[in-house]
Amino acid sequence: MASLVQHKLPIVDFTKENLKFGTNSWHKASRVVLSALEEYGCFVALYDGVSLGLHDEVFHTMEELFNLPTSTKVQNKSNKPLYGYVGQIPIVPLYESMGIDEANTIEGIQKFEKAMWPNGNDGFSEAILSFSKLIAKLEQLAVRMVFESYGVEKYYESHLNSASYLCRVMKYRSPEKKESNMGFVAHTDKSFMTVLHQNQVDGLEIKERKMASGLALSFALRMEQWQSSLSSSSSHDEREQSTILAWSIFVHERDGENT
Repeated sequence: MASLVQHKLPIVDFTKENLKFGTNSWHKASRVVLSALEEYGCFVALYDGVSLGLHDEVFHTMEELFNLPTSTKVQNKSNKPLYGYVGQIPIVPLYESMGIDEANTIEGIQKFEKAMWPNGNDGFSEAILSFSKLIAKLEQLAVRMVFESYGVEKYYESHLNSASYLCRVMKYRSPEKKESNMGFVAHTDKSFMTVLHQNQVDGLEIKERKMASGLALSFALRMEQWQSSLSSSSSHDEREQSTILAWSIFVHERDGENT
């Protein structure tokens, strides 16, 4: 087995004072984004759009969600692979996840809420909807930078109009004696872009790669006490590295051809 090499990923500042299109800060950030994606397929993003209060509420509601009976959680169904409930799999016994399609829309959130809580759960829906909208805005900034850097910014609006978002929430329990700490198998996301945020547990491993052609987008999101990452074409896996439960939340952007 190949030895693991620690890489320090590039950091891109997406805080509010640096978000103005066309400024020197914008162009500097764009250059770092493009370089990072071409070399690593990922980067760390400093982002203050999500408050610590919202962050805490999101992970509180995730815990509430995963405490539901399995018979309820399996009602998260979809005819699209890995969009619904995933869990109770012998090869990855630590892993459990659910998908919320169109998570940045009230319609998508309410559909999921109704399946999990027939009597409603406004707190869950408000937290996940707010989080998904804010992460979608961050992702759209990064995509605009990439389109602009490659000289195809005229296609950005049409791409934006065709995009939709899936929020996948994940739980990793602690491994029992003699169990592997692998949270999920190594894989490559099929979405156009994916944002991953973990609850202060560094369980994500990303395979380094050189991008010869095409557009592979992936980055990590970090805000003060919390860290997230975004991934689409980078090969990665998740490992449980704690004696406590680990939680992750993905927001995937899919273009019109990958819905």
